[in-house]
Amino acid sequence: MRVVLKYGGSSVATIEKIQKIAEYIIGLKEKYEDVVVVVSAMGKTTDRLISLAKEITENPSQRELDSLMATGEQQSIALLSIALNSKGQKAISLTGFQAGIRTSGVHTKNKIESISSDSIEGYLKNGNVVIVAGFQGINENGDITTLGRGGSDTSAVALAAALNCECRIYTDVDGIYSVDPRLYPKAKFLDRISYEEMMEMANLGAGVMETRAVELGKKFGIPIFVGRSLSEIGGTYIMEKNVALEEKLVTGISITKEIVVTTISNIPFSSENIAKIFSIIDGCGLNINMITQNLNKYMRAELSFSSQLSEKYLLNQIIDKIRADFPECDINLCEHLGMLSIVGVGMINNSGIAGKFFSVLSKNGINFYQITTSEISISCSIDRENIQKAVEAVAQEFSL
Repeated sequence: MRVVLKYGGSSVATIEKIQKIAEYIIGLKEKYEDVVVVVSAMGKTTDRLISLAKEITENPSQRELDSLMATGEQQSIALLSIALNSKGQKAISLTGFQAGIRTSGVHTKNKIESISSDSIEGYLKNGNVVIVAGFQGINENGDITTLGRGGSDTSAVALAAALNCECRIYTDVDGIYSVDPRLYPKAKFLDRISYEEMMEMANLGAGVMETRAVELGKKFGIPIFVGRSLSEIGGTYIMEKNVALEEKLVTGISITKEIVVTTISNIPFSSENIAKIFSIIDGCGLNINMITQNLNKYMRAELSFSSQLSEKYLLNQIIDKIRADFPECDINLCEHLGMLSIVGVGMINNSGIAGKFFSVLSKNGINFYQITTSEISISCSIDRENIQKAVEAVAQEFSL
């Protein structure tokens, strides 16, 4: 048997924690013949590295930022390997490149294209625990790349798919809850959740898992376990919806606390112009949500979309390019908002949920602005100051 384990930054934040993980892995070797471990950078290392770059310039080269950020995981893998070897367990650390992880896309937001597992298989065959740097790979130009926030989850699930085994994600929470317990302490613990619901919740702001990781799990049928580091109790399985628990109307709430809504108006309307704007957005690697378009009687379009406030540096690049191509357009940013979403596969076969959702917001004096829906989710932007009140009201309404 084999398994891929993933430890987040908080789980490897200190040498003491790394030593305890090493002991746990040695014990796990009695059950699993092959163990691959993916680790993130220690604690807040990535944030610290980004801060160093921004002390030099607010807009550092994305290529150089990748090279800088990748050093965080290299510290973690080397230290965990040293810890294992010192306790008598053969181990070897591998960067993303050494592990055969090939990527493509824009720097700081690459996507995994393929994994050649030959190197890992060779080390496993020789009795090593293989420790791989999460969050990183190498592109066709030989440049070090990173996969964006939460990218270590993606690395772990992709490796599990390549090695055809289960993936266990260990973090600083017991598993997945219907609502972030920090916002709503009465949130219900979920033993199981479908890939579809978890993808939607992650995409809409739930920070426990990364969207692409869940997407890969679904694509390759990889069971994903999410639980607290070093704990033997609790944990949530992400799996096919026909295996998960009975369908509820709403399974959970996702929150993105800080979004910016960009409104571009006075655009000469044509399909080509609208497509050009979205090509600029795609080219800069900005993830957007809640897209709306209006057209007035003078054939001028107004386009709005939301994005995370933390990625405003990418948004600024986009705005500069749009203004260069459409000098007559007006661009307005609204930065005081958050995004509230409800998710549940039960929505597919039940009407009236949207009315119930918006009614409870209205009854509590909470204004909502942009709205977007999918088959299993409803999202809206609200004033950031109302997030806590909105979460409590919606959670109570849907018994979450």
